[in-house]
Amino acid sequence: MPPFGPMYCETPGLLSGSFPEEPWNAISSGVIVLYGLLAWGLTWRHAPRAVEFHALSLLLALNGIGSVLWHGLRTGWALSLDVQPALIFLLLMALLWAFRVLPWFLALGLIAALIATPFLAWALMPAGQPILVRGAPMLIGLLLAGGLLVWRTVGLSRGAAAFGALSLGSAIAALSFRSIDPMTCKLIPFGTHFLWHILLSTAAFAGFLALLHLKPGALKGAGLWPFAGRAPAPAT
Repeated sequence: MPPFGPMYCETPGLLSGSFPEEPWNAISSGVIVLYGLLAWGLTWRHAPRAVEFHALSLLLALNGIGSVLWHGLRTGWALSLDVQPALIFLLLMALLWAFRVLPWFLALGLIAALIATPFLAWALMPAGQPILVRGAPMLIGLLLAGGLLVWRTVGLSRGAAAFGALSLGSAIAALSFRSIDPMTCKLIPFGTHFLWHILLSTAAFAGFLALLHLKPGALKGAGLWPFAGRAPAPAT
């Protein structure tokens, strides 16, 4: 039968009913599971009572399992299991990071902007636009929001800022490879979507490490605005 949902270079014209339908995409999704399990192990070692870190770890692993099943089976329920944990993970990580480095009102504004940007982009742009065009506002929003968080983090913990910068850079690279996948099918038959899995899960894990280095309450005494006040001495 014809494939359901998003199409990639590796998506067959007709589904065979055998697992995996998309071998490269399914196998590379295992990297996401491994990062989730590694994050969970670090949580038990360094922050066993931090419920938020257990939640992030399990969401990342669940996203990986969903991604394996989606690319392996191409069914609607597998797509939901892939997408929903990833969205919750992204929102939770953004919330935790923003409230650790920004005053609450700026943090809320940033989260609201991140949520609204993709909806506005897809609603206001004419249908049929290439994914690179329709995805541009989301990429710009990611650059601005991530850059602000990394910049603010530098004065609180250099280690956290380094992991945050790695997370932002990996996410941008992942979005780039996700966007060019349809254009590479003739050159690379299995496309570049597998790099989206590897790089985006690297971004997620690096963001997780940034939060581990950034203790709650680190903002105290650092000033109300991200460009005002005196920041505490950088943590090691």
